[in-house]
Amino acid sequence: MLTEERIIEIFKESEAFWAHSGNPQDSHAELSGGLCSNAYFNCSKVLCDPVTSEALAKALCEKLYNAGLENNYPDWVVGSAYAAITFSYEVAKRLGVQHAFAEKTSEPRKMSFQRVTIPEGSIVLQVEELITSLRTVNAVREAVGTQNESWVEFLPFVGTIVYRPPELPGNRNIVALVKREVWATSQEACPLCRQGSVRYRPKENWDKLIVKR
Repeated sequence: MLTEERIIEIFKESEAFWAHSGNPQDSHAELSGGLCSNAYFNCSKVLCDPVTSEALAKALCEKLYNAGLENNYPDWVVGSAYAAITFSYEVAKRLGVQHAFAEKTSEPRKMSFQRVTIPEGSIVLQVEELITSLRTVNAVREAVGTQNESWVEFLPFVGTIVYRPPELPGNRNIVALVKREVWATSQEACPLCRQGSVRYRPKENWDKLIVKR
């Protein structure tokens, strides 16, 4: 099974993970929404490799079995747009069950579930590629619950590659391959900005974030 340390190495090799050193002289991340953060994950850069995606799906399934999946086996796996579509599909393939996904809408914090109908009474496992809060998790469940033609039962736990809440242990119903405390705050409230650390957008300035000592 892939260990958390090996998965972090895979992310680093793909320039998809960075964490601040703690030294205020080192730069930190500016997220796409303008917030500052002490760490950064980009699952899309890792999941573009089908072999790696398959290996991560296998590792997550093993962890889900340990969390009780064998006694609550799903009929369907549901993911969300965009990066979680291919990853949740790999998990469904590994489990030998059906797959579907919710889509983004023009309305913030809302998802759409229109492409397929999950049969009544089906047990559904939700899989994401990355979870910070439960906003996307809840939006997917609301979309399926209100737009699917029949009632379905979601399993109490959610599978993901990365769980990055501001504080751990966080939600115990999230089964993750990687757990890291990651905060995000405004520039005005950012402790690193106050100490003189310069912020950069990771995708465009990766070399400025990586500290080589």
